[in-house]
Amino acid sequence: MSHYALLVGNGINNLADGNSWFDVLQSLGAKYKIAIDTNNKPFPLAYEEIYFNILKTQHSARTESTIKRFIADKIQTITFNDIHRHIMTLNCQNVMTTNYDLALESCVKALPEIKNDGIIKEQKYSVFRHHQINDKRLWHIHGDITVANSITLGYEHYSGYLQAMRNYTATGSSYTRKEFNDLKPLIRRLSTPGDEYSWIDNFFRRNVYIFGLTLDFVEIDLWWLLTFRERCRLLKKSDKEISNQIVYYVPASFAANEKSQAKITLLKSVGVIVNDRLGQHFHRSKDDEKAYYVAVIADIEKSEE
Repeated sequence: MSHYALLVGNGINNLADGNSWFDVLQSLGAKYKIAIDTNNKPFPLAYEEIYFNILKTQHSARTESTIKRFIADKIQTITFNDIHRHIMTLNCQNVMTTNYDLALESCVKALPEIKNDGIIKEQKYSVFRHHQINDKRLWHIHGDITVANSITLGYEHYSGYLQAMRNYTATGSSYTRKEFNDLKPLIRRLSTPGDEYSWIDNFFRRNVYIFGLTLDFVEIDLWWLLTFRERCRLLKKSDKEISNQIVYYVPASFAANEKSQAKITLLKSVGVIVNDRLGQHFHRSKDDEKAYYVAVIADIEKSEE
């Protein structure tokens, strides 16, 4: 099994049938009879606006659970495509995704058989949450539809999650599980082989290839992780040298625009390698998008030969 990991985003789902995120939000607005406008708003805050508008009419403490269950039910209609299948045949053990759906898992296993195999059974956050599918661990780092409350949307959820991530990575945590009492922070365990419990370990222990992910600046959990990792690497704050590579794929047709250039500059500053050589005609058609992801996967396989 090759020693690398993937982080994939919603881009690969754009090739599949099912409800787009726009469709989900419009359905949510129709259900609760509110106007939903996320334009020019950071989505975690836009979600809080949506939630508060619904809460003012519903007057129920259980409103948020109902909202997330509604979203989970809509997302469940997303089905796998050839790129999902291709990913599941790759010779890597760890696949991380920001997607809530189970399209990757359903390539291989019936949905009712899928369960959380995390060593800590989280109900809200997803530091440890994963599904073991044959020889692969699938990490839904922003939650998944099997536990609707785990779906990470608003600032409140992101902030609590970031605290849990920081505890695991930087300061250490205590858990009710006996063998996890006073667990040392990850940066103090890097020299211990096999001592892995979270998707976060991948960012410090093995090469990570990121594609199909916009990586907006509102993704404060991922941007914090990248900046913290680079601080540890440059300031030698861990018990082992951090020498793995983080590679981010951006389509060549996007790379030249001003917004992408700002992001690329920041990614390079935190030690990320940016690959913008592929995807000259991305978004010209669904076939071109699919061809881009096929080319990215081939490039990853070649890099790890």
